[in-house]
Amino acid sequence: MALANLNVLYNADYALVMAGAPMSVIPLIVVFLFGARHFLRDLAAGAMKL
Repeated sequence: MALANLNVLYNADYALVMAGAPMSVIPLIVVFLFGARHFLRDLAAGAMKL
């Protein structure tokens, strides 16, 4: 939402938008990497139980 608010109709500050984009994506990548590790570990543990 914050990145969308930086883009106004006639005046867009692209430097500010480009600086804000990585700041909004990095937390998502960290959560994905943390969750993927646990998901794959639990998936492998569940496959071993027969």
